[in-house]
Amino acid sequence: MDNFSQVVESITEEINQRARDMIASRFGFGNKESMTLSQIGNTYGITRERVRQIIQESINKIKLKAQKDALFREAEKELKFTVREKYGIILKDDLIEILSIQRKEENFVKFLLFCSDKLEHNIEKKEFEEVVIDNTFDFDKWKYIRNIARMILDGHNKALTSEIFFNEFLKKTSNKIKKDEFLNFLFVSKEIRQNVFGKWGISGWKEIDPKGIREKAHLVIQETKKPLHFKEVAKLINEYKLNKKKSHPQTVHNELIKDDRFVLVGRGTYALDEWGYQKGTVKDVIENILKNKQKPLHREEIMKEVLLVRSVKPTTIVINLNNFFEKVDGKKYFLKN
Repeated sequence: MDNFSQVVESITEEINQRARDMIASRFGFGNKESMTLSQIGNTYGITRERVRQIIQESINKIKLKAQKDALFREAEKELKFTVREKYGIILKDDLIEILSIQRKEENFVKFLLFCSDKLEHNIEKKEFEEVVIDNTFDFDKWKYIRNIARMILDGHNKALTSEIFFNEFLKKTSNKIKKDEFLNFLFVSKEIRQNVFGKWGISGWKEIDPKGIREKAHLVIQETKKPLHFKEVAKLINEYKLNKKKSHPQTVHNELIKDDRFVLVGRGTYALDEWGYQKGTVKDVIENILKNKQKPLHREEIMKEVLLVRSVKPTTIVINLNNFFEKVDGKKYFLKN
């Protein structure tokens, strides 16, 4: 199907021009903003209720015409095929995006959904987002998969990759379900979501839907798995579109320095406290190492220990050793009295 606007034109050709104009205004044909019933009524000097009646009566006639229209049957076949490729259920916005090559076609696709009796749309319940479903879709199967998925996530209490998530699911069921089907069923769920890094968790978890700069920074550093400069943290927050507004490096720096979950391990570079990085100066870190070992240590051994918990240049460690610690046996250091 090359052009959905042609299909709409074909199935509405027998409707009077005023009704066609009202439908076009209501659905926003041609990349226009859709108008409310009241706005349309004001244009024609009639009530919003009368507009609703005219549009509904016209759509009822269009539906009858559509069943005999070759172009519509072809379009409906494409709609149905796309939904079935997603195992019978798909987010309405995703379906429209897949089928609308150009933005101006989006609202024509929405209108064709209204005219189809083989697909249900505008379905939005407590369990899932607004979706389009095939009329043979098995809701019980969907709930079965969702309930097991929820149990798995509750048990792990952390976000999981798609691979691990599906493997855990296979351990819980004898049903033959494909990975694509499992994941597609979860894509429409309100309760279970995937974050920007592709991991699955419960809606509201910080790993899935982080709130505020600190949570977003924590997620970015956690997923990168290495200390990051605050400028890089701000850049990644923006790249992954975790913030509606652009994040500024100085704002990120100001937030991280006040939060004990982050450790400043170099000039502007932050690591996570949970990784074992120590707060304080390099001198403080060396002191803790020597106190714990309770014996002089070789310079290379001290440097290795420091680099496990701080991100600094080796020369910085050497300068601190020479300035603040006693040397014995050439290259071994111990605490000054």
